[in-house]
Amino acid sequence: MDKKLFDKSIPHVCGHCQNARLLSGGSEVFCMKKGLRTVTDFCRSYEYDPLKREPKVKDIGRDYNPEDFKL
Repeated sequence: MDKKLFDKSIPHVCGHCQNARLLSGGSEVFCMKKGLRTVTDFCRSYEYDPLKREPKVKDIGRDYNPEDFKL
C-alpha cells in the first residue's frame, strides 16, 4: 500500500469519499448515504477514494541549469 495515497493526514471530506458524486457547481456533492452535502463535510459512512483526491503539486523552483537536463 502506497503511504502517499493512504496517508492518515489526508482530511476526511466528502470530496474524497466513494459514496459522494460531485455536482456541476463544484462546491457540493450528492452523497449516496446522506444526500446533498458540501465538499468539506464528512460523516461516519466516509470511505476514502484515492482517485478523487488531487495531490499537491511540488514546486521544483527556478534555480536549475540547462546542464541539469543533458544526458
